[in-house]
Amino acid sequence: MSKTMTGSAGWRQRIAALALVIAGTAGLASNAVAAPDEEALQRGTELLAAGQPAEAKQAFEAALAVDPSSVEAHLGLARSYYALGEYSRAVLEFEAVLRYDNLPRDLQSQAEAYDRLAAGYVARGWAPFFYGETGVGNYRQNSTKSTDIFGGAGNYDTFLPIRVGGGWSTALTERHSFNGTLDYRFRWYDDSDRRNDSDLRWNFNLSRPVDDDSLRFGMRGRVSYRGDGQYRNDWGLFASYDLGFGPNDRLTIGGEVRERRYPRGPLRNRTRDVAELTVNWSHSLSNGRTSFGLGGSVGQEWATQGRIDGDATIWGVTGEFDHSFSDTLDLFLWWEYASESFNDERPDFPTDPDLSLARDDDLWYVGGGLVWRFAPGWSLRPTFEYDWEDSNIPALTYSKTEVWLTVRKSF
Repeated sequence: MSKTMTGSAGWRQRIAALALVIAGTAGLASNAVAAPDEEALQRGTELLAAGQPAEAKQAFEAALAVDPSSVEAHLGLARSYYALGEYSRAVLEFEAVLRYDNLPRDLQSQAEAYDRLAAGYVARGWAPFFYGETGVGNYRQNSTKSTDIFGGAGNYDTFLPIRVGGGWSTALTERHSFNGTLDYRFRWYDDSDRRNDSDLRWNFNLSRPVDDDSLRFGMRGRVSYRGDGQYRNDWGLFASYDLGFGPNDRLTIGGEVRERRYPRGPLRNRTRDVAELTVNWSHSLSNGRTSFGLGGSVGQEWATQGRIDGDATIWGVTGEFDHSFSDTLDLFLWWEYASESFNDERPDFPTDPDLSLARDDDLWYVGGGLVWRFAPGWSLRPTFEYDWEDSNIPALTYSKTEVWLTVRKSF
């Protein structure tokens, strides 16, 4: 792998390289760069096909030493890590070229999808992937101040989750890739008094490696059914820059401006604009099978349709952990905390309508699960999630616990 740049000189080189990339990306044509080490690339490809990933890894590292921005060398090195069972390292290296938002949380599944994509990308210049998932789950609303007011705590609802989708990546130049994904999620609840959930997410972006780093920008959004014929439409522009620090570390800096629009109905006043900055650090342990990550975000919401709570300042932190026990069993855990502070006061209608408060929310989310890959492309996934949304307005507190078991097919 190409050497990691350190110190002020390294940062100046990175900034200069990024400036050249942005200029070249505007015209989808890269400036003159050193040609990849074709001999090392061919040797690495042959060794990988012959089942010698350790030797292939060395060949692809040699190719990257000549051309640190070589797409084929990055993908070859990532595929070598995958073949060695070093899934967390493989994902970090794959994402120097390819990155998708709708992959499962566990790194084995991510690495498997990226490996399939990379094989088609190198051979044909484009590669698709698809998946389907279904099973059974249970939803429980926990006791909170809100349920003390309105009732409903302790209800158990069985649901049927369905998720289908896919994506593709196409080489536009030797450096640039165009990527797209569609992800549809549906939940049917056994309780006839509860609405079913429907959510379609999309993402289109342009990406390219920059030595050990990578640049990505594009558009993404979602269309969500909110019941009674009402929908929520999200769309926004985003960009991210990944900084690679050797085979075990990657820092992602991102920004997004998006709109959340409720086109009609009683929810229309919840329409708002959002600007957000994020920073995420991913670290792989030296065994290549264990990883953890930390992230942070800060943002602002502007209520464009007269939301009762007004504008909001938001910030949050996240964490994740993943460990592969074997080539067929993976454990993943994650947590998220977010703080939302609103600037307009509102009456506390259910408890004290004469008291007006500026709303402050603390949101906690924790989840995890196991993934058992029992056949090529097939996996069994027991998963849980616990949500706690606290507020200084008691009627707005909310908590739930969900568990589900699904079978996923990737192809």
